[in-house]
Amino acid sequence: MTLFSRKNSLIRLVTAAAIVAGMTLSNAALRADGKDDAKRIERLLVRAQVVCPVTGKDLTSMGGPVRATVSKATVILCCKGCFGKKIPSEHWETVTANLIKAQGRCPVMDKPLPKDPKSVVVEGRRIFVCCPPCTKKIEDDPKKYIAAVDRLLEKNLGDDK
Repeated sequence: MTLFSRKNSLIRLVTAAAIVAGMTLSNAALRADGKDDAKRIERLLVRAQVVCPVTGKDLTSMGGPVRATVSKATVILCCKGCFGKKIPSEHWETVTANLIKAQGRCPVMDKPLPKDPKSVVVEGRRIFVCCPPCTKKIEDDPKKYIAAVDRLLEKNLGDDK
């Protein structure tokens, strides 16, 4: 092997190492962005829901909100002590009204939500719509409409920083 070919081999090796290192750093950055995005969405959901469906108290009043599932939809509880407890209808109505108000518009038709909007649960998220046909569109492309709802929440709730 000549000096020239060793030099080229070394350059290729260094280049390959740099590419792999860059990919590793990019993947780590993407994972960090995903975690940050999940935390941002969690904060939006807490701010949209406002109250615990079990106690009716502010979600931040009992040491930190926690996720739970009710009828396939993710809801936020004020504390772990609320897991498995009965949800009073008046608190559920308040939670629903808060979520409707925070979303404000149908993510499909971009129309204001009616007084008693229909809803659909996709990927654990309850999404309100202006009319029943919109639920099918959301079920067909949930990621698109979850992102649209997240944008509506950000717009309607303002910056949470």
